[in-house]
Amino acid sequence: MRICDRWLQEGTTDQRGRSHPPQCTTSLSAHTIRRRLQQSGLSARRPLLSLPLTQNHRCVRRQWCDERKM
Repeated sequence: MRICDRWLQEGTTDQRGRSHPPQCTTSLSAHTIRRRLQQSGLSARRPLLSLPLTQNHRCVRRQWCDERKM
């Protein structure tokens, strides 16, 4: 029923019988999104949280921490 007709018949524009608003988007799977991004030359990757340390970096950092330890 159109909103104008509903207003004339019922005196209200409220939509009844719906527990939620209508879906406005299409549901997509994660695989589809990944494939579309890859086709566009993009990728969905998580950022690197920390740089990988070499053995030398670890030793130097450990020495620095030991010097400042209380």
